[in-house]
Amino acid sequence: MNDSFKTNIVQFYRSIRVSPRRTVAALLVVLVIIIATILAFQFILSRNSSLALINMLGLMLIPVLLIGAALWLTVTWRRTQLDIARLGDERVMVESYLDRMTDLLLNHNLRQAAADSETTRVARAHSLTILRNLNGEGRGQIVRFLYESALLKAGEPIVDLQAAELGGMEIAGIPMPGINLRNADLRLARLAEVVMPASDLRESNLDSADLTRADLSETYLRGATLSNAGLSEANLRGAILTRADLVAADLRQADLSDANLSKADLSGADLTGAILKNAKLNGAILIGAILDGANLSLANLGKANLSEVNATDANLSGANLAGATLIGAKLNNAQLGGAIISEADLTDAELSDANLNLANLRGATMNRAILIGASLTDAIMGRVSLSGADLTGCNLSRANLSIANLSRAILNRGVLEEAGLSGADLRAAQLRGANLRGAILRGAILGDSDLSRADLSRANLRWANLNNANLTGADLTDVDLTDAEVTTQALSKARSVTKVDRPSASHFASAPDVIPPTQPGSLPVSRPPKYKQPAISPNDQPAVEPITESASETGT
Repeated sequence: MNDSFKTNIVQFYRSIRVSPRRTVAALLVVLVIIIATILAFQFILSRNSSLALINMLGLMLIPVLLIGAALWLTVTWRRTQLDIARLGDERVMVESYLDRMTDLLLNHNLRQAAADSETTRVARAHSLTILRNLNGEGRGQIVRFLYESALLKAGEPIVDLQAAELGGMEIAGIPMPGINLRNADLRLARLAEVVMPASDLRESNLDSADLTRADLSETYLRGATLSNAGLSEANLRGAILTRADLVAADLRQADLSDANLSKADLSGADLTGAILKNAKLNGAILIGAILDGANLSLANLGKANLSEVNATDANLSGANLAGATLIGAKLNNAQLGGAIISEADLTDAELSDANLNLANLRGATMNRAILIGASLTDAIMGRVSLSGADLTGCNLSRANLSIANLSRAILNRGVLEEAGLSGADLRAAQLRGANLRGAILRGAILGDSDLSRADLSRANLRWANLNNANLTGADLTDVDLTDAEVTTQALSKARSVTKVDRPSASHFASAPDVIPPTQPGSLPVSRPPKYKQPAISPNDQPAVEPITESASETGT
């Protein structure tokens, strides 16, 4: 056995050790092909074919398969050799680069050189050239060397790596606080558990980068591209991410407290369990984002787009959602106590069992929203539109719903005790078994509504329109119906009408007709009230937006 043959055997053995999985896979493929061929021959034999022909084909096929396997192993071995050679070349390039940079540092005072000096330009050109020719691990070595040599300071780096090719760079778990990689190409970079607080990564491209459990607190990421990036459990406290691209990013359990995400794009991002307390998200895009269990308390989401967002069990207490778009959003069991949601669009949103106590929903659009079992105690809801909404079992005690649109809303078994509904539109609303004790319904439009078995005791229905309303079994004890538009026949169906201040018979002649919900036309006009609501005690005042007596009554 000559030396050349021995060398080939050794190299072949090394190739198997370098890629054992590929070798095993190749052998399995060859074995499967052989078995399949034998089975095929047996099948042909069972069809009365010539046995001699079958044997001949079998003898010819086996060498072909073995030759194919040998060729595949040869190609794999050749590729491995090329990889080894490339790694050797890269090692030589890195060593040469380090020697050159060491010379610039020690003999040419690179750290003290001016930004436009010849020394600085040479160092940058040399760095950009070698980074272009290295793989991910080699690029990580170069960046680490530059950082540890104090050449990549966050403020004014000596070696500026703007537009540098750092794709696939590997620096997992390395501490590099205050590094400057502004406008660098870091696509597919492996930066898991890297420590880079207070760094400058503005306009950098981190598309599909792995930043799992990375420390990027107070890092400047304005305009950065982080789409499809892995940022689960990352520390981004106080980070600046204005106008950043975080589309489909993985931010599960990430800490974004006090972070600035104004006008950032988080469409389709996964923020399950993320912490965004006191974060700035005004004007941000979160269409289809997942916020289940996320903490957004005191966050600023003014005019943000949260359409189709899934925020079940999310904490939005005290958050600012003024003017936000939440069309089709899922906020079931969410905490929205004291939140500012004025002028927001929650059309078709789901808020079942949500906590909206003391929330400010003035002028919000909530048509066809689902609020089954939600709590809106002391909420400010003047001029809110809840047409066709489902508020079954909802708690609206002491809520201010003056001039609200509740036409065709479902409020069965709802609690509206002492609620302010002056001038509200409740046409064709379902209020079966609802609790309206002490509610203020002055000038409210209740035409064609279903108030069967409702508790209206001590309610104020002055100037209210009750034409065609169903009062069967309703409790009208101590109800004020002065100048209300209601027939004696309707009142006769009520369960209790004791101490009721009834309207005069002459009043019905001037009563406008209530337009049935199936017919087109304008809303019935009730007489404008000329009264003042009793003063509200300080304990009853909502903490979010204090209102005056006139504001509580008119909703303006």
